[in-house]
Amino acid sequence: MALEKPSAIYAANILIEDRIDADAYNYLYIKEISKLKFSGLKLANITDFYSVEMLTGFENSKYINYTNQGIPFIRCKNIRDNYFDEDDLTYISEEVYNILKRAQLSDDDLLYTKTGSNLGQVCCVPKGMKAIASSNCCFFKKSQNKSIDSHYVSTFLNSKYGKVQTNRAQTKTGQPTIDFQRLKQFLIPIPSPEIQKYIGDKVRKAEELREEAKRLKKEAEEIFYEAIEIDKLNSKLIKVTKFSWIKENQIEDRLDLKYNSPSIITIYEHFRKYKCSLLKDEFKTISGYAFSSGDFDDMDGEKVIKIGDISDFTIDTTSLTRVKIGTKVKERIREFSCNIQDLVYAMTGATIGKVAMYIDNETVYINQRVACIKPKRNNIPTGYLLLYLNSDIGKEISYSLSTGVAQPNIALEELNNIVIPQLANNIMDKIHHNVLNSLIKHKESKQLIQEAKRDVEDLIEGNFDMSKVKANS
Repeated sequence: MALEKPSAIYAANILIEDRIDADAYNYLYIKEISKLKFSGLKLANITDFYSVEMLTGFENSKYINYTNQGIPFIRCKNIRDNYFDEDDLTYISEEVYNILKRAQLSDDDLLYTKTGSNLGQVCCVPKGMKAIASSNCCFFKKSQNKSIDSHYVSTFLNSKYGKVQTNRAQTKTGQPTIDFQRLKQFLIPIPSPEIQKYIGDKVRKAEELREEAKRLKKEAEEIFYEAIEIDKLNSKLIKVTKFSWIKENQIEDRLDLKYNSPSIITIYEHFRKYKCSLLKDEFKTISGYAFSSGDFDDMDGEKVIKIGDISDFTIDTTSLTRVKIGTKVKERIREFSCNIQDLVYAMTGATIGKVAMYIDNETVYINQRVACIKPKRNNIPTGYLLLYLNSDIGKEISYSLSTGVAQPNIALEELNNIVIPQLANNIMDKIHHNVLNSLIKHKESKQLIQEAKRDVEDLIEGNFDMSKVKANS
């Protein structure tokens, strides 16, 4: 039994652990833990199937020195919700890897973030990867003689019933972290091997889709850089000096160094061999609506893209903020809507210059300091523009357009004047096709992971449909 306000509970003996403090017996934790323990499923400790390990601080300080290449050294930022993020990987030498045999990772092992903002995120070690995990991560080494689907376990630990155990076990002082001994006591429900495989297969399929998405994006980048003759451009950029002469016909309203840097002048001179257009000639740009703080609602209303929702290429649509909009207001702000295959551009702050494509059918609105880029005509596909703006060249141009020191900003007028090199139509179409399909596969991958987590939660709550497993077998 639990009372929400004030937080008060009667806890059965089965719910009592070795902690007697208010945080451990928060009514929300007890509510979810009760569902798990009274689900009727067989429960086991994580240590019944895995050896829970971590690199010690001593090992970390004595042996770990980063190298430019070598064996991946996994940090918390690489461990995501049921997937491994290869961006910003660091490396150690083969020699150090061979010394730290205890910490060498294998297929079917799990990675767990034990500290920081990503606390409690879990993923499987990528198949065939030789790696070591940092001391901020735990790794679960699967016992050789035990049979359990690691992708199923990863999904459970990322579900709300896994997260509640993380939240209950974390320390509340300073930076959030997990008590190592309590981590070893985490419970896992053990359904039939068929159910484990059914759920695990969704995550494995998600991994395949994510790899295909990466391949398509990489191919698009290679096509773009070859067509733009990036090697020739880079050889010119290497030779630029700290100053340059600006010709009379190159002088515009701004005379600051950022806007007229030798690198930017070199890039624009390189573009002269291509047909070029200004963004405003081919696309309509709209700056977002300034919703008031009272408009926002966590549960109800229209979805809004904020600047923090934008990453390179993708938008995290799973947790978009909502706003309550009346019928009259909705008519007035219709122009601030974003539709399928429109681009959104971050105009302020740390995410400035990041561009993503919206690929859902549902109409959303854009918040202030987010620009929406809509095609006026069909001369330049949006997928090509997206890749160009997110390329090293595009980012350099975005940076040159920004103003401000403490917090950089790009004005809509400056955004409209971005120069776009137009390549051959078949090349731009191929890039667009690859980028769009990459985004679709990335979205399908995330959907499968969400489905797998819902399956786990339905299983615990008694709502799982066994006919899906039979149909899949």
